[in-house]
Amino acid sequence: MRVVLLFIVAATLGVAAVTAQTNRAPAINLGTNRPITLPEAIQMALDHNLAIQIERFNPRASALLLSSSRAIYEPTFRADMSHNYRQDPSGYDAQGRPFSSNVSESDSYSADLSGTLPTETGLRYDLFANLGRNNNSRPFSDGTNDFVNSSSLRPGSIGVTLTQPLLRNFLTDDNRTRIELNRRTLKQSEYTLRQTVMESLAKVEQAYYTLIFTRENVKVQETAYQLAQQLLRETRKKVELGAMAALDERSAESQAASNESALLEAQRAYSEQINTVKALLTDDFSSMLNIRLDPVENLVAVPAFTSLQESWAKGLTMRPEIVKKKLDLEKADINIKFSKNQVWPSLDLKASYGQSVNRSTYWDAIQDYGRDNAPNYSVGGSLIIPLGNTVARNNLKTAKLSKNQELLNYKQLEQSIMVDIDNAIKSIQSSFERVQSSRAARSYAKDALFAEQKRLEAGKGTSYLVLQAQRDLTQRQYEEIQALANYNIALSQLALREGTTLERNGLTITVK
Repeated sequence: MRVVLLFIVAATLGVAAVTAQTNRAPAINLGTNRPITLPEAIQMALDHNLAIQIERFNPRASALLLSSSRAIYEPTFRADMSHNYRQDPSGYDAQGRPFSSNVSESDSYSADLSGTLPTETGLRYDLFANLGRNNNSRPFSDGTNDFVNSSSLRPGSIGVTLTQPLLRNFLTDDNRTRIELNRRTLKQSEYTLRQTVMESLAKVEQAYYTLIFTRENVKVQETAYQLAQQLLRETRKKVELGAMAALDERSAESQAASNESALLEAQRAYSEQINTVKALLTDDFSSMLNIRLDPVENLVAVPAFTSLQESWAKGLTMRPEIVKKKLDLEKADINIKFSKNQVWPSLDLKASYGQSVNRSTYWDAIQDYGRDNAPNYSVGGSLIIPLGNTVARNNLKTAKLSKNQELLNYKQLEQSIMVDIDNAIKSIQSSFERVQSSRAARSYAKDALFAEQKRLEAGKGTSYLVLQAQRDLTQRQYEEIQALANYNIALSQLALREGTTLERNGLTITVK
């Protein structure tokens, strides 16, 4: 009798040990818990998201390019100075008299300020001034060794020359075209930055909702795991009492093992999604390695009013892609305007006015410049007609073809935006309906499981039916939280398709 009692005690302890071991839900160490709200996540992304940081450089580079193209209007100053020295060889004249060498020196000074005025007409200017001095030393003609020294200013001038294009390069030219194109390029880079910010924030939103989903799925799988363990314990007791067959215990063990595997997979997905969110929020992943981001919000389905026409109106005016495409059309028009202008002959009107001086000292010369004593002027023109002008005409045809192509690209983008918005609205509607239906299905599955458990306790049901009800409940719970996540993600997608992601999050972007 003692032996039998010891055996029963040992068997009971063994069951208890197994129960204690299987009761513990497997877990993955995800680090220190760090609660985070969606607005906090968005702000962290604005400050540290690498994609946004990378794109911020492009508007700066475009601004520098525009500034460089405007440098064509910066005037050019040039100053020249030279000193010349010449000594002629000595010798004998026709009467055999020796003479010394002549020495001559000269200085030249000139300055020039030229450039193009930053006007539509393309007027070019050239301000100039020049002056010089000659110094000579030669022997007297009487044959002595005395020298005659003379010094005098050479004739100088000061004035301005203006050149005004009348046909080609009037109202537009290569430089002004480049400036206008670069101005549009700067705007496009700003809208590209806006697009990158919107896409990055949409990724943060959607990753955040997915993170909540994976967290809630861990809870669902933990509940399923606990239910499977509870059924396993109850089945073992009934098998020991002979109220159930051993096959029922094997079925319960199989389901418990399956639920444990599903829980581990859910925990892995949760861990990976945490890393996905971290990668969007930080530029130093190692600093957040041992932090577990825990969303403060829960998944809810707030009904949203959607209007296809209103969303189309937003998308076709606010999407950065459509604005950039409009700027491409403006660029095409600028190129056509320039190409048309280059077909014209070159006809330039030139005019100049200045003062001439011929005095003995620099001071006298400077005073003469202000007295208008020796004015001079000229007026004329220059006409250049390229015969055939094939290159310019072909360039114009090419520019028009490019404009037609850009128009089709714009039309294609418009259509793509309209399709995207229509799909996004349909996704919101169907996702919201799935939330309602999955919620009802989960409630029915919960009631069904409760009923099967009662039937099993009353000896009228089977463990198989309970296991089936548990699997159904787990699946319905999974589908409910999946529908909630999909609904919120669909709302985020619609805002991105409309171009209203920033407004949705109460943000504005100013590019400096």
